[in-house]
Amino acid sequence: MKVMIQLEEALEIVLARIQSVETECLPIANAYHRVLAQDVASQIAMPPFARSPLDGYAYLATEVDPRPLQLEVVSEIPAGTFSDRVIGIGETAKIFTGAPIPPGANCVVRMEDTESLGNKVTILRPVSPGSNIVHKGEEIKEGDILLRQGFYLSPPAIGLFAAVGLDQVNVFRRPRVGLLSTGSELMDVGQPLKPGKIYNSNSYTLRGMLQDAGCEVLVIPIVSDEIEDTLAALEKVAEADIVITTGGASVGDYDIMRHALAQFGCEMLFWKLNLKPGTPASVGQKGKQIFFSLSGNPAAAMVTFELLVRPVLRKLTGRSTPEEGEFPVKMASSFGKTGKQRRFLRAQAVFKDGELWADLAPAQGSGILRSMIGSHLLVDVPENHGAVEVGELLMARWIADWES
Repeated sequence: MKVMIQLEEALEIVLARIQSVETECLPIANAYHRVLAQDVASQIAMPPFARSPLDGYAYLATEVDPRPLQLEVVSEIPAGTFSDRVIGIGETAKIFTGAPIPPGANCVVRMEDTESLGNKVTILRPVSPGSNIVHKGEEIKEGDILLRQGFYLSPPAIGLFAAVGLDQVNVFRRPRVGLLSTGSELMDVGQPLKPGKIYNSNSYTLRGMLQDAGCEVLVIPIVSDEIEDTLAALEKVAEADIVITTGGASVGDYDIMRHALAQFGCEMLFWKLNLKPGTPASVGQKGKQIFFSLSGNPAAAMVTFELLVRPVLRKLTGRSTPEEGEFPVKMASSFGKTGKQRRFLRAQAVFKDGELWADLAPAQGSGILRSMIGSHLLVDVPENHGAVEVGELLMARWIADWES
C-alpha cells in the first residue's frame, strides 16, 4: 500500500481499476440526467418537410416581379395541415408559422409586408426566390448522429430526441453507492444532543452530492468505532458499486477504518493524500468494489469527494467528457497560513474588470462545513508555497454546482 501520494497519482491508480456500469433501455421521459450508452442517429430529417418560419404568403417569386405585386389567394395553410394545391404564377397561399410550403411556391413574404382585400393580396415588398423557407433537413439530415456515447442527457438533449420521434434510449444505469458515517460521537438529527456528541452531517451532504451525480444511494445508520460493527455495516453494502465511508480515517486509537477494510478483504491501494483538507483519505478494492475512506471532518470530506470521488463517478457513469481541469484565477483575498502540503482553499468566484477573481471563504478549517456554502472554486495552493497574497495568480477548479 502506498502512503502519502499526490492527488494525480491517486486518481490514476483508481481510474485504472474502474469500468463503466451496465446499460439499460429507458423511455426518454425517464432518461433525464443519465449518460448515453451508444451513439444515437436520427431516423428522420428535421424539419421533415420544407416549412414557413413565419406568418405570411407563399408564392412563386421571380427576379423581375413588379413592386407592388398583386396576387390571388387560392388556399390557406395552417400549421399541421398539408395542401397539394399547386401555386402558379399570380397565385399565393396564406400560410402560418410551421406550415408546409405548398407545391409550386418558392418563397414566403411576411404578413406585415402585405395588404389584403377579399381574395386579393398586395405584396408591398416582394422577396427573392428562396426567401423565408426552412428546407427539409436543414437542422438534421436523416442518419445524422445526434449525440455520441458518453453524452450527459440534459433537458435539451431529451427534447432533441423527442423532436425526431425517438421514444427510448440506451443509457448507463445509475451507480449504486453505499454511504457510511462512522464515529461513536455521532448522533442523527431529530433527537436532543447528548453531552460529548455531535450531529452527523456527512451522511446528508454526501447523500445530496451523490444524488446530484446521478447515483442510487444506500445510507447505513451511524456506525460505532468498533471493527465488528464496521465489518457488519460493510456487509450491508455488498451490492454497491462503490462505498464511501467518513470518519475513522486518521491515526488515532479509534481510527480503524483502513484496518477494517483490510480485514474485510480489500486490497488497500493507498493511504493519505498530499493535500489539505482531507489528508487521511484511503482507497481499497475488493473484487469490482471500490471503497473510499474519507475524513470525518465535514469540509474535508466534501473537498476530497470533489477531488477524488467525483472523477471516479464520472467514469463509472460512462461520461465521455473530461474534467474541466484547472484554470487561472486572481486572488481577491489573502491567506496567511503556510505549510509543506498542497492546499485547496474554498472560494467564491467573482468577475471584476473582465477577470475571474477568487474571494476566499472566511474560515478554511477542515471541519467548517459552512465554508462550502456559496463557494464555487477550489483554489490550488502548491506545497511549500507560503502565504497567499491579494492579486496573486493561482490555479483553481470549479466545485460541482449543487446549488443550482
